[in-house]
This record gives sequence, structure tokens and C-alpha cells, in this order.
Amino acid sequence: MSRYLWLLALFAALLCAALAGFNAFIDPYGHFDPPKISGVNTLPLGFNHRPLLAKSLAVSELRPATIILGNSHAEAAYDPQHPAIALRPAYNLAIGGAGLSMLRRYFLEALAAGGLRQVILALDLTLFDPAANSADPSLDTVLLTDATGEQAGGARKWRRLAFILLSGTTSSDSWWSITHQGKPVAIYNRSGLREEAYDIAQVAREGGPRRASMRVESNVLAGTPRDVESASFRSSYAATLAELQEMIDLSARHGIQLKLIINPIHARQNYALDVAGLWPLYENWKRDLVAAAQRAPELVSLWDFSGVSSCTAENLPPDANAASVMRWYRESSHFRRVLGNRVLDRVFGRPDDGVCPGLGQRLEPATLADALEAQRDALRHWVETHAADVAEIEGLAKQFGRTRREQ
Repeated sequence: MSRYLWLLALFAALLCAALAGFNAFIDPYGHFDPPKISGVNTLPLGFNHRPLLAKSLAVSELRPATIILGNSHAEAAYDPQHPAIALRPAYNLAIGGAGLSMLRRYFLEALAAGGLRQVILALDLTLFDPAANSADPSLDTVLLTDATGEQAGGARKWRRLAFILLSGTTSSDSWWSITHQGKPVAIYNRSGLREEAYDIAQVAREGGPRRASMRVESNVLAGTPRDVESASFRSSYAATLAELQEMIDLSARHGIQLKLIINPIHARQNYALDVAGLWPLYENWKRDLVAAAQRAPELVSLWDFSGVSSCTAENLPPDANAASVMRWYRESSHFRRVLGNRVLDRVFGRPDDGVCPGLGQRLEPATLADALEAQRDALRHWVETHAADVAEIEGLAKQFGRTRREQ
């Protein structure tokens, strides 16, 4: 019996070693950097299934000096290798679908890893949506810090390592990564940046930029909060704003430069927010951001690129042209890296090439009122000159029962 148990234990150990070797070699989350074999493990496609895990592993390994935080708008548009970002290594820690609560957890994780000196936080109103900020228990299985930012103990680190080497989940992701090397859904490079070419191809499969835009606008009109005066919404909004204030205070305490960027949303998205009755909330949100940035004005700057301007009002191709590619946007929700580069140029004070006049400005208490008025005027002018776009969005608003609120 003892010999049988010894053989069984040996077999189990060999099986575990083989499984760990397989997962380490395939490396679906880009953590171990094994020798690469074309068509086998060149691309870490586990990112497609578990970006929360893959990006937490990258933070632990890289200990970045600069991180870029945001949702899907930021993960493909803001390049950590942009020449204006001098504090290296830099990592794109943006995560599709994230709310501010999740971004706060990853900010704390990067802070605890050591070396963090600069944060670029890409903002839009959806980050404050209660639906995006519900508790996510999976974070406690992938992060090495708890909700307060304290190290959760060595046991969690070993448990995470055991998961990425021995779990059935990782083995499944490894096999999926092998079988999709020639047809990846998306690719994340080693700096955390999501390559936009695959998302542009997805837009073409959806019928082109106009149809894809109407899909994302439908999501805005169907899914964004309706009763923003309710006690539950106000409570959730206040809690999310407090998390942003905490991030600002921690940045000030640790001498971290924090650049807050309101993303360059398309004019159609601006109008969708208006007809959804969210414009008063949108402006109040910007007032709250300005006030929050003043908690540490020597280290925190707030930039707003969301107004209607030459590039953010890019015309959508005709509905019949499914293969067309827009210059500045994939569709009306997601801007492309070429526009993200110009945003970073502006924020970091690089020379303006003049291609996108009127793109972005720094928001401060003294400039806020004029900026909001100018944005209202620019949107009104766009509405007056884009009858077809207006009709499409108003048709969607009627379909989803959205009505404009008085300002």
C-alpha cells in the first residue's frame, strides 16, 4: 500500500509539473516570457479572456513609473510608448468596461508595487455609472492588495501563481491561445495597449462605422441612468466621486503627477447624452472634476477634450460603405490612437500640428463657465448643420423612451 501511495504521489507530482510547464511555456497572460515558437505561443491571447488577471500580473512584474487608467476608450487609444511620456516604464492599465471603483483598485495595486510617479486617468461619464461600479469579487483573486491598498499577504501571491500554472482555467486559456494564434480576436502588446486593427475589423463585420455607431449609441440610450435625481443614484455618484478624491489625495501624498483627461467623445455621443436627458448631469460632473482637481493643484491637472471640434465632429461614412475606415474614430464611441496621440501631445505640451483645431483645453475654476458655454454653442452649431445625424439619434432616443431634461 505504501508503495502504491508513493507511486500515486509521484504521478500526481509529475502531472502537476507537466501542467505547470505547459502553461508557463504557452504563457497565455504574457507573464513568464518563454522562448517563442511561431504559431504556438507568440501571442498571449489569454488577455482576451482574463484581462483583469493579465494586467495585474504585468503590474507586479513591471512596477511601472507611469500608468494609463481608463475603460475601453483608453485601452487602445493612449499609447504608453508615446514620446511625451518620459517616466518609464509605462503601462496601459485601462480595462474595457471598468468603472472608477475598479480603476481605483488597480491604481492602489500599482502604487503598492513601488515606483509609481505618474498617472494618466482617462475619464468619461460612464465611469460614474452605478452599473459599472458594482462590487467585483474577482479582484480579490487577482490583485495582491486589498480594497484599502494594503498588501494582502504572501499567501495570495502564491495562490495566484498556482492558479496561472496549475488551474484548469489557465489550461483552457492556454489551449485557446494556441488554437487562435492565426486568428486572434484581439492583441495586447507588452505595454498593455490593445491593438486597434482587430477592433476596426470588428466594425467592418458589424456593417461599417455608421451601423457600429448606432449600436453604441443605442447602448448609451438604453443603458445609461434615467433617474439621476434619485437617492440611490446620488449616493452611488457621491461614493464614486469620493473614490476619485481619494486617488487625488494619495497622488498628492506620494508626489505622483496625476493628469485627468476627459476623453474626446464624438459629437454624436455628445448629442446622445443631450437627448438622453443627461446634459445637466454631464456639466455638473465636470464641475465636480474641477473641484476635485483643486485638492492638489500643484500635481493634478484636468483636461477636457469632449467638446465638439473639427476632429471630434468627423463625418460618418454612408451606411452602405461597410469597409470604410474613419480617420479619428472606429465608431462614435471609440476614438483611434491617432487622435489619442494628439490628446497626449496637448496634455504634455508638445507642438501642435494644427490638424485638430479646437481640440481640448485645460479646465480650471476660472475657465470652467466659459468652457461649458462654448461647448453648448459648439453642440448647437453641430445640431444645426447635421440634420441626418440628429434625426438618427433622435429616432433612437424615441425608441428607448429617452427625453431631454431642462438645464
